[in-house]
Amino acid sequence: MKKSIFGKISAAVMAAAIMAGQAIVACAYGDVQLDCTNAVESDNWTQSIQFNYNSNDPDDLKCFDATRMTDQSVITVTYDILETHEVDSPTGFPVELIFQSWSYPDTPMVNANGGVWAKVVPAALDEENNTESFTYADIVAAYGSDNFEKVDAVLFGSTNDAKIKVKTVTITNCNDKGNHWIDPAIAEQEKKAQEQEKEAQKKNITGIIIGIVAGVAVAVGVIWFIISSKSREAFDVSTGEFIDKKDAK
Repeated sequence: MKKSIFGKISAAVMAAAIMAGQAIVACAYGDVQLDCTNAVESDNWTQSIQFNYNSNDPDDLKCFDATRMTDQSVITVTYDILETHEVDSPTGFPVELIFQSWSYPDTPMVNANGGVWAKVVPAALDEENNTESFTYADIVAAYGSDNFEKVDAVLFGSTNDAKIKVKTVTITNCNDKGNHWIDPAIAEQEKKAQEQEKEAQKKNITGIIIGIVAGVAVAVGVIWFIISSKSREAFDVSTGEFIDKKDAK
């Protein structure tokens, strides 16, 4: 009987631990709604919108760091269809996702110039609501690697099926921060710029302090002059004025 109770308690504790672990994982991830205000109309394999990696502001929603994605991430795009085309070889979907790199990434898909232009086919298409979804696994397969450190841009473009304009882009289950690769030369330039900015701030602070000290010194000098002047004078009751003490004698 005791063993049975102990077993039930152990099972309950394990279940609680698993649920807590899942809750922690769930809290670690979040959905990212990108800013699509720069989207344009696109037609016949051109791009409607592009989200570059921004090292200066990784949280800029007009940009995106692909290393924030997890293996549970799904990219969902909604769009307007402006025109449909009758073509001999339709793709069956109006919007394609592209993962681009020009930084010599470690993937068999890289070309001789160090670039990758990986086109991803949607895993799900909702024609009624003009929505497509792309899975992490399909993106990895198209890009040739799950290492997105050198993904420089994420793009959405039209196929030859229709003329479109992207409305929204949502990327689910993302980490708060990424670990994108930064060109050492650019990193060194940014470091020097930061050091120069700090040095300029120090000089500004030093100048302000010197100005304050100089101002205080001038004020003290003026006060001392006034006090010294008054100490050499006496008040003449008959005239109602201050006169030199020497004259008062």
